[in-house]
Parts: sequence; C-alpha cells; structure tokens
Amino acid sequence: MNRTFQTPLRFLGFLLISTFCLQACTSLEPPNSEEITFTLTVENTGYFGARPEILTPQELHFLTPEQVSNFTAYMSNPAFENIKPHQRLFNFLRTYNDQFQYEADTLIASQSLALKSGNCLSLAILTSALAKTVDLEIDYQLMDDVPVYELNGTIVTKGLHIRTILYDPGFAGEPGVDYLFKPGIKIDYFPTGRSRFIANLDENDYLAMYYQNIAAAAIANNDSNIAYWYAMESLKFVPDNSNAINMLAIINRRVDNLEIAEQLYLYGIELAGEKLTLLKNYRILLSSSGRTEEAEHLQREIDSMQDSSPFEWFQLARNAYDEGDLSGAIRYYQRALDLAPYLHEAHLAIAQINYELGNLGRAENALENAIANVNKVSTRNLYQAKLFTLTSEITN
Repeated sequence: MNRTFQTPLRFLGFLLISTFCLQACTSLEPPNSEEITFTLTVENTGYFGARPEILTPQELHFLTPEQVSNFTAYMSNPAFENIKPHQRLFNFLRTYNDQFQYEADTLIASQSLALKSGNCLSLAILTSALAKTVDLEIDYQLMDDVPVYELNGTIVTKGLHIRTILYDPGFAGEPGVDYLFKPGIKIDYFPTGRSRFIANLDENDYLAMYYQNIAAAAIANNDSNIAYWYAMESLKFVPDNSNAINMLAIINRRVDNLEIAEQLYLYGIELAGEKLTLLKNYRILLSSSGRTEEAEHLQREIDSMQDSSPFEWFQLARNAYDEGDLSGAIRYYQRALDLAPYLHEAHLAIAQINYELGNLGRAENALENAIANVNKVSTRNLYQAKLFTLTSEITN
C-alpha cells in the first residue's frame, strides 16, 4: 500500500540559489593557459543559441537622474553636516528599511530603489551604486545563515548572503601603522542573528555573484540558454569559480551534451575546495548514462566524506528517495541531522518515509522531533495536525 502524508516538502531560503550551493570563493592560484582555454571553448558547443543582451556592471549600478538627485540632496543636507558620509549613506538606506520587502529576484540598483524590494544581493548592488555616486569606499563579505536553503523538485538551493562594508572616508590612521581593520559600517541585509562570516569578496567575486544568480534562476525555470550564457559571463570575472563550472556542467547535461558535462565536472572537482556538490552531480551523470560501476564507486567515496554542511546530505537523501532507495534516504537524512539536529524538515522527511514503509511508531517519533525543532507557528500547527492524524491511526 502506498502511503503518503499528502503534503509536498518545500524549504524556503535566501537567493544565491539554484542547482548548487553557492560556496565561499576559494583563493586559488591563477589557472594556467590550458585551463583557461578549456573553459572558454565551452562557448563553441552550439547548443545554446546566440548570446542574449547581458547587462554590464555599469548598467547594474545605474540610477536614474531623479534617484541620483534625491540621494545627493539627502547627502548634502546641512542638517546632516556633522554626520560622517558613510553614516549618512547608511541612514539613507535605513529610511527605506520599514518599507522594503524581501523578494527572491535579483534586481539592479534603480529597480531595487524604485520598487523597495529585492534580495540581499539586490541591496548590495544598490548600496554599491550609492557609494559610487559619492565616492565612498566599499567592500563585500560572504555570510552563511543556517538554515537557508530551498528544495524545488530536484533542484537544491543553498542560500548564502552578502553584506557590505562602508568605510569612514575621514580615517587616515597613524603614519607607519598597518591596520588590520579600518573603521566602517557593516550592513547586514535581512539579519537573523545566526549569520557567520565565510569570506571577504573582491569586486570581481561580487559581480560574478550577480551573473550566477541570474543563471541559477534560469536553471530553476528550465531556461538552459539564459542559464548557460550568464554562467559563462560570471566566469569572465572569476575564471576558476567551481560554482559556475558546476552550473555549466548541469546545463550541458540537461541538453545531453554529456561529454562536455563530464569534462566540466572533472575540471571543477580538480579546482574546488568543497567537492561534494560536484561529486554528487557527477554521480548522477554516471548513473543516468548507465555507468553503474563507476557511479557506485563514486557513491562510496561520497559516503566516506565528512562535510560541515548538512544540506548536501539533505539533497543526497532526496535523490535516494526519488530513486526508490528509502533506506538510503533515511541514512542520508540522518547524516544531515548528525550535523544539524535542528533541521525539522529532515525529521519530517524521515517521518514521511517511515509512514510509507508502515513503520508508524517510528514515523510518530520522527514527527514529534520535527515539532520540537520548528519555530514557525503555522508550520508547527501543520505538523501537530499530522501528528494527531497519525496518532489516531496508530490508536485505531
């Protein structure tokens, strides 16, 4: 008998999303000329149509004349003359704080300011545009916030977010003294109190993130052409970025360009510091190509890996479930819970599988664990309703 809770699993998070996890940009030696040539020759596959119009960095940061006028009037207001410029810019952004609505779309600066919406990268783009307008120095940092991810069908999204640092333009420091940190204001968009610093980003890293976000959204929308060209565009800024290479491999696999997809996976695995995402996706390619022995060998390697993130194990569990390997799915969900016991979604998934297997007592226990770890009231109420139904079924 096929049992089900009749409820799809869906997990929400920040953007920086798609078929792969956006990781910290690893500092690597510059790729040699052979590697660069390999990356660029992917453009000549002929699978993805003509290159669309893609916004330049200057266009991303464009503000309308009216927006510039309003902002500069605010910055030059005599009432603020005793406030440092970087603090003034921060205060300008705060005036929009109560009105700003989080949206998953990555918007350019003028859109974000006009619509008062966007994701954290949209706000970083807006902050950068404003800082450039008044010649303020700005830096970027990549942050992790656990849990921030979304599962959409077979696509997993890992949500990291970006914050900006506006530096005090009046800071000179003492002659001959090197400063590890310059005074400034860190702007953390949509803070949760759970964020942790991952990496400093240079401007190329930051720009590459925009093009990867657009590619990621296109992958989720099954638009391989747009996804391909935007992933390629991101490589112009960070040629050795394993995340963009992973996306290109996924895109090529989707159009059955399997030889190039495999080369990209192998190339990305060689480059990447965190290889689990690439290895998992490469295993899917091997399995779908009928290369069972190689896929099983790679699966054993994946199983032996230790990883600090629970989200890869979460997606491996989903893959196992989709392939009918229910015991494997439970094992992978448990690996995720070993790293992050608070993941109520994993407890719910284990409850779902045990329910399908007829293990009602285990399903009840897993569902109780899910309830104990959920914070959102509406989700807790949903879980409690499921538990009531399940308990009634056990009792009867």
